[in-house]
Amino acid sequence: MNTTKVKVGIVIVTYNSAEVFALALDSLLRTASDTAFEVAVIDNASAPAQREASRRIFDDAVGRGLPGVYFQQEKNLGFSGGNNIGMEHFLADPAITHICLLNSDVIVTDHWLDYLIEDDKDAIGPLTNASNNEQGIPIAYHLGDRDNLGAGSAALDLPALDRFAEERRKAWFGDVVESDFLSYYCVLFTRRVVEKLGLLDTRFFPGAYEDDDYCLRTLEHGFKMYVARDVYLHHWGSASFGKLDALEAQGFAADNRRRFEEKYGRAWQDRTYLSVTAWKQDSIFAIAQPAHPPLHLETHRLYTQQLDKLVDGLEAYRTHLLHEIKTRRSVQKRDLRSVVFGQYEDEEAAPRSLIPGIESISSDVRQYLSEQGEAAAPEDIERLKARFEHLERDIDALVAETRALLAQLNAIPAVEPKATDTLMSRLTARVARAAQFPGSRVSRIARWLEFADLFFGGNGIMFVAPYPTKARERDGYFQRVKAIDSLFPARRRLYCDVREGGGPKPFIERAGRSAWVLNIALESRVQRLAACLLAWRFKRVYFHSVLRMPNPLGRALLRVPGVKWVLDVHGVVPEEFRMHNDFYSARIHDDCERHAVERASNVIVVSQAMGNYLSHKYRELLKADVIVLPIFAVDESSQASRPYKDGKPTVIYAGGTQKWQNLPAMMNVVREGIDLADWWLYTPDVEQMRSAAAPEVVHHPNFHVSSATRAELNGIYQQCHFGFILRDDMVVNNVSCPTKLIEYLAFGIVPIVDTPNIGDFNTYGMRYVTASDFSAGKIPGEQERMQMARHNMAICEQLVQQKTSGEQQLVGALG
Repeated sequence: MNTTKVKVGIVIVTYNSAEVFALALDSLLRTASDTAFEVAVIDNASAPAQREASRRIFDDAVGRGLPGVYFQQEKNLGFSGGNNIGMEHFLADPAITHICLLNSDVIVTDHWLDYLIEDDKDAIGPLTNASNNEQGIPIAYHLGDRDNLGAGSAALDLPALDRFAEERRKAWFGDVVESDFLSYYCVLFTRRVVEKLGLLDTRFFPGAYEDDDYCLRTLEHGFKMYVARDVYLHHWGSASFGKLDALEAQGFAADNRRRFEEKYGRAWQDRTYLSVTAWKQDSIFAIAQPAHPPLHLETHRLYTQQLDKLVDGLEAYRTHLLHEIKTRRSVQKRDLRSVVFGQYEDEEAAPRSLIPGIESISSDVRQYLSEQGEAAAPEDIERLKARFEHLERDIDALVAETRALLAQLNAIPAVEPKATDTLMSRLTARVARAAQFPGSRVSRIARWLEFADLFFGGNGIMFVAPYPTKARERDGYFQRVKAIDSLFPARRRLYCDVREGGGPKPFIERAGRSAWVLNIALESRVQRLAACLLAWRFKRVYFHSVLRMPNPLGRALLRVPGVKWVLDVHGVVPEEFRMHNDFYSARIHDDCERHAVERASNVIVVSQAMGNYLSHKYRELLKADVIVLPIFAVDESSQASRPYKDGKPTVIYAGGTQKWQNLPAMMNVVREGIDLADWWLYTPDVEQMRSAAAPEVVHHPNFHVSSATRAELNGIYQQCHFGFILRDDMVVNNVSCPTKLIEYLAFGIVPIVDTPNIGDFNTYGMRYVTASDFSAGKIPGEQERMQMARHNMAICEQLVQQKTSGEQQLVGALG
């Protein structure tokens, strides 16, 4: 744009902020600009001393060459009303081509106005250090302390600000991004926009949500808004509104939010997630460049630090709210049982932290920025963009969750504590102190009363397994235990956890509102007898794996008469011991399994292949009903249709580096086919995975190793075509049901296998590619691959139906 025909009207509203106002005008005079402009200053009824200071500062600036006009208001018109004075003034001047709203607490930098004009947009805003949308970025400079602003420019490191703005301009040159919201600490409109939209809405007094309103009006009239990510200004933040009483300001904000929602008939959208958007936009632009100045990496480090702090604070607040809700809801009973066991509520699943996801993305971006001379490939950029967008949604959901929890807490009346200086309260306190010790008489009495309540209450299920606490939820074994537990929420569930020797644990503990744990010391005949009595009373005993049987408790429970036995065969335990040359343990577990199969009413297996194997192994001894119940969680899926990238498919591996994952075989396929595909390996053991690759592979542009959270993988899967699931052809794998394979099928990823004899998948007709064919370049074309993926997705639906049917059968069997 030809700046010689441009003239900008800059509107500055000041209210009791003479110190920062002086810095703002000084920066307009100090910085270079090729664009003609005029300033309209509106003092919004400041206090007398501040009013005089602002006028003196303005007159001094005009004397130094600043073109402008001053409007003194006798009544505070608020942010909207004050800016409207200046906007009306400039609309009356036909020479004005653009109008800029500039806060009085902003320090501008060289050519800021020239750069914004050059971009030639309807509405555009720069970046800053303090903004509640994607215009706010972390900074790598320190301008000075706000407490010293009275000393003027001499107290500030203005050269540091200028250097940062210049480096930012070079590092992100040309990065102009469309947005649906601009923060009005600095915004530049074309005259046409303001003439069409009119003035700011004064209902949002004294300030807040007027920029939301004007942005919506801008979009509704067909105009577009942009953020210039290569233009930077410094913003002190809330210089005028900071003068308001905090409670008063909160009240105004709440009122204005209500007015905004009433005006548009919809809820206001929180913008916390835009902190991720800023990081995403800066990172996507940076990794697409062949060269990376130091500011790229430093800014990325600051983003990671900022997001970690933000999320950590939100998650800590969520934990606090959950604790407060639980505390308020607790019924303050003071009987012996509640003193010993507490007011226990069932454990909820531990909230998933977003920190690992942030660190995972950070690691990937850092890897790209460390490479000089080569820009990231378009498909890599799209993949990283999808991960950022998933994190945006997660943070938005976290903010919504904390808001909902706060509303929930406020809806629960707080109960004032009762006076404690009574005979009953002193007695209760003394009992509570005694109950802290499991071996105390009070504790023993309460626990045997609990045992009696369980015995006479009956109507429960005994599980021979440790209780699936939140601390254990990552373990695959406990995920299955938890899944089975969740099928019986209304039943009393009693978990038998055996332990060698004595210890501080009491015999019986509460694990949930309707769940208990028996801590059985194997040498204690009394405790074994108590467990057998409860098993006889409950009439239902569920063994989670034959591994729980070869001990005195397991043998004793199997002899209890009149009990319905259920054996859950997680895997072929004796065969696994033989595979590791532990023939002694194999023999012991063979005997236990045979005895259990003879006595069981039901045997639970993860695949029909496992059921067939047990039937063949035990023949007429297996009289139990076999229930096929695979345990998996596929909370998302995607369509199979996705084109190859530049004619090459994307191959994924997601998992650990354990021996059974066959890393050598996988790396051999990668080495032989390195030019045939993009290879994406996601693992917690990044360095170990890299060290397993051949030297010529590690630095190949098609080879990528990273880590990703479970939630991030859902987004990554949607861009992949093939997935490694290499297993040796042996009985342990032939009867299994890998969750990873089910995830691949659900997301339309065609498996690359050594053998298709994995559980029931081959029986269902799973379509796959062998590792040897892939290495030899025998890769299905796009259409064939999509047909294979669609066929496999139908198999996934069959597995879901099998899981549902198995759950229903088990609930019926233990009904």
